[in-house]
Amino acid sequence: MVTAGAAVLLVGTFLTWLRSGATERSSYDVFDLVDRLGFSEGGLVGWALRLWPLLPLLLVLTVIAWWFPASGSGWTATRAALTLVASLYAGAVAVAVVNAPDVALFSVGAGPVVTLVGAIVMLAGLGLTAFTATRRGRAARPSAPVGDRS
Repeated sequence: MVTAGAAVLLVGTFLTWLRSGATERSSYDVFDLVDRLGFSEGGLVGWALRLWPLLPLLLVLTVIAWWFPASGSGWTATRAALTLVASLYAGAVAVAVVNAPDVALFSVGAGPVVTLVGAIVMLAGLGLTAFTATRRGRAARPSAPVGDRS
């Protein structure tokens, strides 16, 4: 489920994020334009824009981590951390674009919504995995026989 969410998220980054006249811009075009215009000199937004082109690499690393069987709690934590960082980062940026004030020159395309759906699916996959692992852990724990109260 995490892999499917990552695929949807990645496709969303290449779809139209902003439309101005006949020009459609993907997330990579939008962030390059915003950076060139100087809207994000520094701070958290500046870092988010500078690191956005690394999102596909982060998604690939996340998916590869999920394809290998979890061999210990460290690997499980790594997979969870990668999933959280990738999905929350992309989802937050998509929400920011969707909730940006309307400007007559621009309209928001389907890209941010598709990206947000992919991020939500990734988080749902992580939650489902954690839930089933917890249930398996409870089922695997041996319980003391009813008469044995030592």
